[in-house]
Amino acid sequence: MLLDLAPLESGEKLLFLLICMAGTLASLWFVFSRMTRYRLIADTPTAKVRSAPQGYVELIGHVIAGEDGMLDAPLSGRPCVWYDYKVEELDDDDGRKRWRSVRSGRSQHWFQINDGTGTCLIDPEGAEVSSQHKHSWRGHSAFPGGQSLDSNAVAAFFSTQIGAGQYRFTERLIFEHEQLYALGHFHTVGGGRDQLNIKDAVRDRLRSWKRDPEQLLERFDSNGDGKISPDEWQAARLAAEQEAQQEQQHLHALPSMNVLTDPQASRMPYLLSTHDETQLIQRYRWLSAGCLLGAMLFFWFFLEVLLAN
Repeated sequence: MLLDLAPLESGEKLLFLLICMAGTLASLWFVFSRMTRYRLIADTPTAKVRSAPQGYVELIGHVIAGEDGMLDAPLSGRPCVWYDYKVEELDDDDGRKRWRSVRSGRSQHWFQINDGTGTCLIDPEGAEVSSQHKHSWRGHSAFPGGQSLDSNAVAAFFSTQIGAGQYRFTERLIFEHEQLYALGHFHTVGGGRDQLNIKDAVRDRLRSWKRDPEQLLERFDSNGDGKISPDEWQAARLAAEQEAQQEQQHLHALPSMNVLTDPQASRMPYLLSTHDETQLIQRYRWLSAGCLLGAMLFFWFFLEVLLAN
């Protein structure tokens, strides 16, 4: 064998074999996971918002703030449409230094993209987000300052990991007007597309009214005897049907809105990235190759330990 390993006891040998096998399997899982993303990005054609089919699509457009407007990044205070942040503290435990998470968070506010043919709302919940703007710096307090800096100074200050201190701050941001690559579940709502099940809507309303007997009596007990007669119950049913019809008319009057969300399927990842498509393809190709190399190394170590005397 290539490695000259010292003799191992049976317990140690079994432990090393289990570690190597676990590493091999984990690396192979990452190989297939990254390869799946690579093939999806490479093989899925880019759709236009105006003519995109309902279902799993690839969109590329420029970012626009959502209905909530611009957000303020929690650590740097920079205006953005999406953020992800983490605060860590350097923990010195028995002379072994490691970073311990203090707090973290991620924006769930919707934003939009426009590709020149139409606008699509983006729901970031559940998405794998990769941003070009990832900044890390250190400080002496768990709550960083610097929010009074102008935008140019902030951009220069956070361009690299600088400073010293026991706290480390990491922030990933998406800015308005950036180009965004999106791969997810596309669907159009409103514009008369949403059909209300009248029968179910009536049943739900009547059930809700029955949970509040006082309100039901006040509204439909026409003779004031403190009970709902069959005729009065029929009046309640007619009122529920009228409200359901009004809700259906309201749905028909809503404008059309295009929405991209998480497909919630393991084989169909939800990806959002400010890197362009070519960069993403290269990234996942190299990640797949790296994970495959890792799997081969772990398997080699497994054989070396297995065949060692």
